[in-house]
This record gives sequence, structure tokens and C-alpha cells, in this order.
Amino acid sequence: MTFPWTRSHHTLADSYSGAAIARLTGLTPGRVSQLRTEGTSEALPEPDAADSTAARPLWRGGTVARWCARTGRRLPPRTASWLLPGPDGPNLHREGQQTLHLCQPEEATRGTELRHPPVDVHVTRYTAPDGRGPSVWLATVLAPGEMSRLLGWPHAWPHGSPLQHLVHEVLADIEPDHFAATDLLGTLVLLPTRAEPQYGSLSGDVRMLDLYDVDADGRGRTEDSLHRLLRQMRPADDELGDLVRALGHRLPWWPPGCATPALVASWAPDVQRISDHVPPPLAEAQAFVRRCESAAAGLEGTLRASVLELGNTRWDSATSGWRRGGVPDHGALPKDSDATVWQVPVEFVLPPAPRMTGDFWEGLEWVMDHAPSQRLAREALRFFGDPGSAGTVLCDTGQLPLPLRTLFTDRVTPAENTGSLRAHRALEALDSHPNAAAGSVLGTWPAPAGPAWCATSPGTGLIALHVPRTMPAPGPSTGAPLEVVLLRGESVTTYGQPPAFGFVVTDRDQVLLLPARGGPVELAAAVEHAVWHPGVPALVVGLEPSLNESLVAAVDALVETGPRTTPWTQLTALVGPHPDDVHCFYCGQREADDTLPDTESGTGG
Repeated sequence: MTFPWTRSHHTLADSYSGAAIARLTGLTPGRVSQLRTEGTSEALPEPDAADSTAARPLWRGGTVARWCARTGRRLPPRTASWLLPGPDGPNLHREGQQTLHLCQPEEATRGTELRHPPVDVHVTRYTAPDGRGPSVWLATVLAPGEMSRLLGWPHAWPHGSPLQHLVHEVLADIEPDHFAATDLLGTLVLLPTRAEPQYGSLSGDVRMLDLYDVDADGRGRTEDSLHRLLRQMRPADDELGDLVRALGHRLPWWPPGCATPALVASWAPDVQRISDHVPPPLAEAQAFVRRCESAAAGLEGTLRASVLELGNTRWDSATSGWRRGGVPDHGALPKDSDATVWQVPVEFVLPPAPRMTGDFWEGLEWVMDHAPSQRLAREALRFFGDPGSAGTVLCDTGQLPLPLRTLFTDRVTPAENTGSLRAHRALEALDSHPNAAAGSVLGTWPAPAGPAWCATSPGTGLIALHVPRTMPAPGPSTGAPLEVVLLRGESVTTYGQPPAFGFVVTDRDQVLLLPARGGPVELAAAVEHAVWHPGVPALVVGLEPSLNESLVAAVDALVETGPRTTPWTQLTALVGPHPDDVHCFYCGQREADDTLPDTESGTGG
């Protein structure tokens, strides 16, 4: 068995007898026997190998190595671990630190799929006071990256791979001592850093890699060899304890996303840094809160409270795992880590959790159309979704059946440019089509539900519009559904199929849209929702795909055969009664009078 703490080409044996210890240390067998019974600090520990007996005592290899180091009986240089503490062991100190910027050469990756973002690594070097002997390099991959990025990357790096590049930079100023008793230059220790919170064992993420003369003299080792050794060298608890004693301080464990260049470079091992600002991963959420506060400053009454509520909701969600004592607590050591080995080098003090006072959905609806900051609106869309829009689709109105084309296009009116995010999304969807003419025109159409914004391309028949989350229930203003036209939208990419969607024409010549887009299962679910829950908004996360095979097959056929008018009753006849054996959120919400916003506004939970 290879002991992880053995730092050479040779390994300690699994176990040693008294005679083997004598041969290893140069002592006589008699002296080894005496050391078993002496009551001094130099006495041999109790035999602890698995197959040890009273008649034939055996010691584990690691036990023998530590005894040698503790008593000053150093093992041969090609076998001994330089990390083992002892009277003649190393008293390492921090010699210096640097930040390495590892990146691929542009000429090697130009026009290929091998281009990856750079990796910034902070390296601290520890050496003996006299500057001689092997070193320790503590390497920390800086945020927003993580330690795993050093593994498994493609070729086309200056020195083969990110790991080889790191080794090259670490040893750039190291001159091998060819007269030394060992060719070991030191050990590269990769400390665990993560970009996002994860759970499970911490120590299993640590990696150690021995560096030898061959790594510094230009010959190097193959990429496969370095990666194989790094992956195999999962340190044991004993080895991490040895490392901590050799360095003189515990190892830093950086909370996810917190190993920023400023924090890592300024950390001192004997100082517990306390910061009163938020963790770096919360900077985006904090900026969102400030934008909400700025937007709310010009508002009054309940709308002001609702926009502030939007920021409070985002902040409360983002900070839930960073509050002290919470479960999980991203800023604390993982439960399975050893506090004698690891320390959290930075502590963040968060403000109290906000008190919720406004109407979240009112604030989100306002931001989608009226936010003074496009950044605020786009981040709200990314975090929470649009309560009124399930997305945008592109349609070639020239392909629509004539009655629908007339009903729809004749009611589109030009509109002035605006700061509305929904308006910008319609324009952006149209501009992405390769056949769209320059000078897209913003417009509106009398949408009975959802955003009315659309965009047209002069002379092409192309139009971009929002798919609502609600199809209004039959009523005096809209009429009852009479006909449906299912079609696939216009493609803006060279891969994948564009989403399908559906127009519904009522007996009062109103044009509605099904409250979903996507494939046949999504459209079938939209038909079911319109029948089972008329006028009820779909959740922002969307509808569950339909399990009605007959309905899905009919929808698929209508989409694939091209736009044509189909009686609404032909589809609804396939829907059938609402299943009674499943809990339905929408049915429960419909029975509660106050739980949903006004359906005419197109908002939904």
C-alpha cells in the first residue's frame, strides 16, 4: 500500500517488524527491543499493524515514519516525508505570494472550440528558514473559478494543460540542487475552492502533487501523468495534520465564491478577518436591491412598497444560506471537516432579514413594463420570470389563414419607442431573424391578456409577439373560443426547432393566444389548462406537460401539417374531464377568492 504522506519515488511498507525497523534506521535489533520498553520520549509506540501479534509485533509504516521524525531519526531522503514534524524537521515559514494568470495563447485557439476563460491562481510559498530543502506551495484558484477547473481542460495551452501551466509557473524560478540527497523540490497543495455552494466532504477536494527535478529542468512529465497523480493523491487525515503542523497554521477554507483576489491576498494565517460587507456571491443580489430602492424612490403608496418588496424577496432568497447558524450555513466549516485542520479565513456580517410589506406580483408586473433601469428589469426577468409573458415567438403572418391574418394584422398599430423590457424583448426577437429588414417597428395589438407589445419588419410579414400566461375565460368582451390555428414559429437559429404556439379566434372576432409555447406536449397542456381552468394564469414556472396521448398526437399533427383553421371543439373534445386523482394547484387557487391577482392583467403566480 502506498501511504499518501510518503513524498518520494519509494514508499513505506505496509508494516514493519522490529528487525525491519533496525534495517531502516541503522539501529541494532537489540536497541530496537530496548526502545520498546523504555519509558522515555524516544520509546517506540505500541505495535499497531493489523496482523501484529504478541509473538511477532508489527508497526504500521506511518507509525514508524512519525516515530523516526519525532525522535530525530530521519528516514532516508528518498523515503522520508519532509512534512513529518520533528526536532530536525522543517520549520516552514511564508516566503512570498503571487497571483498567476493562466490563459491559453490566442493563436492556438483562434477559430476553434477550445477557447476557455483564464484561471487565476494565488500561490503562497513556504520554505525552511535557510531557504533550502523542499517547499510547499499552497495554491488557491480565485473566484469566480473553482479548483476543479484545473482538471480535464482541453489541450492548446502554453504548457499542455492548466495544471502543467501552473506547475511551470510555480517552478519558474526554482533551480534544482543536483547535489542534494533528494530530487524532491516540494509539494503543490491545491486548496478546495468552489464557485457555488455544494454539500458533502470537504477534505476529499484537497489535492497534493509532488514536484521533482524533472518538472523544473524542461523535461517535465506528461499531462496524463500529472493529472493521474493529482487525482489519486487524496490526502489522509494524518497527512493533513502533518501539513498543518509543518506550516504552523490551519488551512484556509474559503466559502463558495469568496476566494476573491483581494481577500485571498490580504489573508494572514494568524488573523481572523471580520468584514462587515456581504459575501462576494451576494454582490449581484445587493445591486438588485439598490436598483429596486432607486426605482421605488419616485413612486408612492402601495406601488412603492411593492417594488421594494421585489428587492426584499430577492435578498431574502439569496441570503438564506449565508446567515449564521442557518441550515445550510455556507459561511461555516462543513460539518465533516476537522476544525484542527481548517479555518474560515473571513466572516461576513449580514443585515437583518427584511420585513415583507408589499405585493410582490404588483412590483414585478410594474418592473416588466415601467422600470427606469433595463438592468433591473432584465435581472428581475432572470430571477423571477415575467408574470404576464411566457416568452416571445416569431410568426410569418403571410402563412396564416386569410381570415386570421386579417383579424390580427389589421389591428396592429405602431407605437413609440419605450423603455419597457417587454417592448425591447419583442424587438430583439425580431432583430434576431436573418430575414428581418432593417428598421423594425415597435407596435401593439389589442391583446385580451398578456403584454400587447409586438414588433414588425416592414415588407416581410414577420412579427414578434408575447405569448401570455392566461387565455381569458369566455365572456361578453371576448366571446367564446370558436377556432384554433396551431403553427410553428419562425426559426432564428440553425439548430433545433422553433417553439410552436396557437392563435384562438372567438365568436366575437377576438384573437387570443394559448397560454404556452413549445412542443406538442406543452401546447396540449395549454389547451387542457384553458378548458379546465378558464381565465386562470399559469404559474411562472410553466404548465406540466400533458399526459393525454390522443390530444398530444392531434396537436402534433396540426403543428406539422402547417397553419390551418380547426374547430376549437375538435381539440377540446379530446381533453376530457379533469383528473380527480391528483392535486391541482389551479383548482385550489380558483376556489380561493383572494389568492390570485386580477386575471385581466395577465399576471400569475
